[in-house]
Amino acid sequence: MMIEKNTNKIGLFLTLFLLFPFIELCRQILNQNYPQIDYKIFYLLEEKITPFFKTLFVGIYYSSGVYITAIIVASALGILIWKRYWQEAIVLAFGALGILIIIDEILKPFFDRRRPPSPRLVEVFGSKSFPSGHAAGSVFLYFYLSFIIAARYPQYARYIYGLATILIIIIGFSSIYVKAHWATDILAGYAVGYLWLLICLAILKLSNPEYRNMFKSKSR
Repeated sequence: MMIEKNTNKIGLFLTLFLLFPFIELCRQILNQNYPQIDYKIFYLLEEKITPFFKTLFVGIYYSSGVYITAIIVASALGILIWKRYWQEAIVLAFGALGILIIIDEILKPFFDRRRPPSPRLVEVFGSKSFPSGHAAGSVFLYFYLSFIIAARYPQYARYIYGLATILIIIIGFSSIYVKAHWATDILAGYAVGYLWLLICLAILKLSNPEYRNMFKSKSR
């Protein structure tokens, strides 16, 4: 049970670590008291735009967009259903749809923060930017898939989660570099994505005792 307890403690610590700064950031954005660090990072990166990095990060931004992500989700669902992992597939579909509704239908209209000023390096959907759907979606999707894979290949868990973390960071940075989002949009998106991930993983564990048994068997 020691591993399960340690995992729960880490999850609780990360939740509290993200929740309070996230609430404060939301308060500032709601009051239109936008953090100055956003503008400093925006103008700093504006001076660092080069043809190579422009091509690189524009490519990353579009490859992590809604259409490509939808293909990844559909492919993952197809594999899970083919393998008869019904609970995993249902929670993935629920989580992916939920993150879209939470970000695009609830939070963005509520905070109504405008994107960085034009000219941008990419075309964007909608004028609202807080929190970032790119960031929230990538955290949920890639960490959720990492959890499922790592549960079956625990010897590779650190590499699986490490690769997912690097990918999520690159996706977030690309959104800032191409001027689609402010830096705090990305941080808020990470927080929303992580909190939603915890909810979905809790649902998965409740619906599938296999995951709870994995922790118990490791602690013996």
